[in-house]
Amino acid sequence: MANYSTLAYKAYHWLADIPSKISWSKKHAFTEVDKEQLAELLANGYYVILTGNRSHLSSVLVCFLSWVKTGVWAQYSHALMNCDNITDPSDRSSFKFVEATSVGVHHSTFDEITECDTLCVLTPKNISNVEWTAIIDALVKQEGTPYDDLFDLSDTTHISCVESVLDALKAADYADDFANLAAMIADTGNLVPQMYRNCTDFTVTFEK
Repeated sequence: MANYSTLAYKAYHWLADIPSKISWSKKHAFTEVDKEQLAELLANGYYVILTGNRSHLSSVLVCFLSWVKTGVWAQYSHALMNCDNITDPSDRSSFKFVEATSVGVHHSTFDEITECDTLCVLTPKNISNVEWTAIIDALVKQEGTPYDDLFDLSDTTHISCVESVLDALKAADYADDFANLAAMIADTGNLVPQMYRNCTDFTVTFEK
């Protein structure tokens, strides 16, 4: 288990935060029409959401690490979930998302999560309504948890974006509902966002 209290980790955390602040000017490929379609979909339920951003250094580095782990360059570098059921999809200010970034686990807005070039919405195949309630409850309880630069899946005191989703899903019948994901994690030795997209425990519901 990682030791997050050491001076060495604090120095590492400071260095690891630098790429998140480096980006270059680029018009994102996610259009207004895409946003309208996404809002209509998200108003109907809860999902795992993956994004990719080719103008952020941190995203490029995650894609590189995905290539190191899986041998394939990733489309997606970030994972998150929505946590509110919306009745009016035209009111985008009412959408709420939970994600883990360099500042820790926090809520984000619709406009913030759609500042991207690629976006994928995944539906777990075997989740009941009762399980969804437990998953969302577990998700929102993560708010304020520090970010995990070490991506240590065994420690829940610090959480990365993929861990935020994973820990929430574990509130369901994880062994049965996500057996293929568990096998992928065991085989790879860790978890990167692209693995959610490649896992057969999920259906791709929307992708741009």
